[in-house]
Amino acid sequence: MAVNPVTWRTSRVVKIDQETDSKSNGTHVTEHAVDVHCSSSRVESKDKRQGYDLWFVDVDITSRQGIENGNQELDKNDGLSDLLRAAQTLGTTGSGASRSYRVLLVVPTATGFFLRSSCFQERFVGCKDFGVLIDQSVFGKPASPVTEPSFEHLLDGSALMFLRPKEEPDLCDEATLIEEVDARINFQWLLKAQPQQKTLALVDGHLNLESYLGLYNSAKALGAKVVLLDRKDHWITDPSFRHLYDDYIAINMTPDEEFHVRIAEAVKAYGHVDGICGIATYSLPPVAKASTLLGLPTELPEAVAMANDKHQTRLLDQDPVLSAMVGSVSDLSERIKNKSFVPEYPLIVKPTFGTGSAHVHKVNDEVALLEAVRRITEVAKRKALIETYIEGPELDANFVLVDGEILFFEMNDDFPTAGDQGDIDSDFWETVNAFPTVLPPDEFALLRDDMHRLLLAMGLKTGVFHLEAKVQNSSWEYKVKDGVYDLYPKEGSVKSAPKRCFTIEVNPRPPGMANCYGTGATYGVNFYDLHVLRMLGDIERIRALAKPFEPHSTIPYNARIWSDLFWLRADKGGICATDTVCKKYKSIPVLKS
Repeated sequence: MAVNPVTWRTSRVVKIDQETDSKSNGTHVTEHAVDVHCSSSRVESKDKRQGYDLWFVDVDITSRQGIENGNQELDKNDGLSDLLRAAQTLGTTGSGASRSYRVLLVVPTATGFFLRSSCFQERFVGCKDFGVLIDQSVFGKPASPVTEPSFEHLLDGSALMFLRPKEEPDLCDEATLIEEVDARINFQWLLKAQPQQKTLALVDGHLNLESYLGLYNSAKALGAKVVLLDRKDHWITDPSFRHLYDDYIAINMTPDEEFHVRIAEAVKAYGHVDGICGIATYSLPPVAKASTLLGLPTELPEAVAMANDKHQTRLLDQDPVLSAMVGSVSDLSERIKNKSFVPEYPLIVKPTFGTGSAHVHKVNDEVALLEAVRRITEVAKRKALIETYIEGPELDANFVLVDGEILFFEMNDDFPTAGDQGDIDSDFWETVNAFPTVLPPDEFALLRDDMHRLLLAMGLKTGVFHLEAKVQNSSWEYKVKDGVYDLYPKEGSVKSAPKRCFTIEVNPRPPGMANCYGTGATYGVNFYDLHVLRMLGDIERIRALAKPFEPHSTIPYNARIWSDLFWLRADKGGICATDTVCKKYKSIPVLKS
């Protein structure tokens, strides 16, 4: 690593904390005297960096406190103030306290405008050993090259900093830091033209705060005004949540034949809106219809409806497996009697429309088959889809498409569930998702290409799409090896039958919340961002933000880390008896993030 040294000396006092003392009628002011010594250097690279330089700066920080009468004007928000606030979190706050830091700066060498606020944060999830991340990107804020490499100009002009205490044993080495930063900020984070604020109508306020925040935070970071549509007594209408939307429109949310009309009428009456967004499965077809009525960005409503219908998906896929849709137990009994449907066990029985793995059953005989159909048609009030149970590893797959072109694709291993080995009363809720998949490249490409073909056949060409599939006759299998249950290559002779992709379902939306966060940590791609941008019709920013990390030397498929999601589900509803339920998991070093 070659460097070009640049030297200077400077001192500056920055006041960043202020608190009134009622006894003395004065103001406590925390002052940071910053001495910058001659150790700054620009980091060279074998390959010319596109759009930025890296700089290292050595900083010594000393704090002192005092009381001053009257109002004390705080320093403006600038790069040095941001750095000092970050240093406070590391304990440099006491009077006379002193600490030395090495700071890595990402300094733009091109002119442009930030495409998003905090556009680097999610590219460094789980990277605590890099140092304290200071993301200075703000939606629409201009950036330009630093013409005078002074301390203040470098800090003010930087897009990103890593504050690293010297002699901190838990930090990665500088060579690793530089390699990772280059690999992770490899996307177009500056736009040539300044992006303008847009207005997004969001249909459905979600079941709880946690599931709502992902989409909302993305919309706000992308510069969108959020107009929320939901019922008048939704939990988010409580005054304590008023900051979580810009405007609220109360409508009838009954998912009937007129739902899309009510959405369109409410949006039209509100005024200018650039796009309508839904993420809950039931809302997707009516949102597509409403967007079409108003001439707003959307996929074809017919394509969205087909993807939501598992029976229609199976018919389009033309898969040779046994498959039938029935509306009642008597319907199924009649088909079995007249031999228009001849069961071949084991079978999967599931609703033609649904979310998650609710009401999915594996059955091994006719008694269980009839009972599964009864539960779906009489209890869940849905039609039932019956199809062959396929052996083989199951995958969650996610596409980002623009005009049919794959901008990003990832698969993660969806570990077997209780339902795979159990009876009709065993469920198919997730147990573990491992990112990225360890399947070999030929099986990876087989599934990617087959599912891509199906999406295009449906007419789904632009957006984020979540699919589930299995590899039949895979060369890999789940087993215990050296005490670890995972996906491993099969030993001995492998079936000569051709490998085949069996698509379980297609969803014209991003995956669930946990999987979205898993993908973001593993590849740096935020599906919530991309879903919002698709509904706003902002293709330029989709192309920029759909770019994953640079390839890693030992981790496949453009991932920079291995990520596992462990699903710890409650067996029943109710109130937690303790708020320390996860303490024992946090104490396990390998589970710390």
